[in-house]
Amino acid sequence: MSSILRQTREQGISLRKTFLAMLFVSIAITALLLFMAFHTIKSFHALSDATDTYIELQEAADSLMKASDYLTDEAQIYTVLGDRAHMENYFNEAETVRRREQAIEAMEASVPDSEALNALKTAMSESVSLMNREYYAMKLMLLAQGDGNVPEAMKDVEISQEHTALSREAQEQLARQMMHDEDYYAQKDMIRTDLTMCIDELKNDTHGTQSSMEAYMHTDLVWMTVLIVIQSLAIVLLLWVTTSLGINPLLQAVEHIKRDQKLPITGANEFRYLAGTYNNMYTIYKKSIDSLSYKASHDELTGVYNRSGYDLIRHSVDLATTAFLLFDADKFKRVNDYYGHEVGDRVLQKIAATLKDNFRSDDYICRIGGDEFMVLMVHIGRDVRRLIENKVAQINTDLSDAEDGLPPITVSAGVALCRETDNPQELFHDADVALYYVKEHGRDGCCFYSPEMRDKPEGKD
Repeated sequence: MSSILRQTREQGISLRKTFLAMLFVSIAITALLLFMAFHTIKSFHALSDATDTYIELQEAADSLMKASDYLTDEAQIYTVLGDRAHMENYFNEAETVRRREQAIEAMEASVPDSEALNALKTAMSESVSLMNREYYAMKLMLLAQGDGNVPEAMKDVEISQEHTALSREAQEQLARQMMHDEDYYAQKDMIRTDLTMCIDELKNDTHGTQSSMEAYMHTDLVWMTVLIVIQSLAIVLLLWVTTSLGINPLLQAVEHIKRDQKLPITGANEFRYLAGTYNNMYTIYKKSIDSLSYKASHDELTGVYNRSGYDLIRHSVDLATTAFLLFDADKFKRVNDYYGHEVGDRVLQKIAATLKDNFRSDDYICRIGGDEFMVLMVHIGRDVRRLIENKVAQINTDLSDAEDGLPPITVSAGVALCRETDNPQELFHDADVALYYVKEHGRDGCCFYSPEMRDKPEGKD
């Protein structure tokens, strides 16, 4: 026995190990999916941050250009109109608002040591250089107007003797010319060129970052798709393994148990072990049944099972698929009184033989005492009423035939159909109630138990 069980354990796939392996794979794939999702979100945020940074720095570069243009406009207007308010606006922008310096600071904080920052600083340097020309032109305008209130930033600017000797009108004309000649606009163009270069560098850097992040996101999405496919296949494989190694063998085992057969050694390692153990117990059980003394389990007069055999059998059948049929010979006492006990015994033998002829070899026929017989119809469905009625009618037809020299006789039958219970005594009691009902309503027939019937009183013919 031990060698058989050891061989059984060594065969087949372990369902436990298979589930643990599948669980590990599922957890690993889920962890990878979460990592990929986190990495994708991170790449998306990096892409969004790069775009926001580009917008912010482009605005900074535009701000520097706007500040430079604003200074140019105010200086030019002042040299044309001579309105000191425009000069004050100029210095408010240059010394208080300071948009150009703020643009440099913003870019230094975001992209230090970048080509874009270098281009912006070059533009700033050109703008500062242009301011020297603007300072000279505005101070020359102050000199022409006789305005001695010179802003602090322009006090160090010295007007050449040649220009000082010019007339007022000539000085004003020169100031306007310095703010509108080709040299001035050439310097403005250099500032615009540097700013354009700055924005182009920002675009290139941002585009590179975006391309890199998009490549990361595309790779992550591809891997996520692959992992989802793998996980789906793993789920399908798990269902197949569960069905083939566990569910199907279990269903087959149930059918074999219903047919009172050994279990097939199939399926998972654990189920093979269980089936092997069951088969071993089944063999021992069958041997124990066979080893019972024939006289201990069979009625000596009729050859069918006796009450001891019935007590053993009723606990070994599936009550959910077994019908209990309790038979009683009608007016059997009169046969004994009139013909004698020897004829009565032959009538009992005829009843037993007739029951054997009308029921299957798988069904159990028992004489449980006197003229009472019990038939256990096993492995049946619920729609057997007509079949049982026909069998009982045929039995009474056979017993009524007196060609064998025995007096005719009939039987009454109470039937309790299979139901979910673990107590065979309940089905016996139900069949007994139905039998009493037949006895009280004319005998020679059968009745199926229903809850409306009442328990029979003590004693019956």
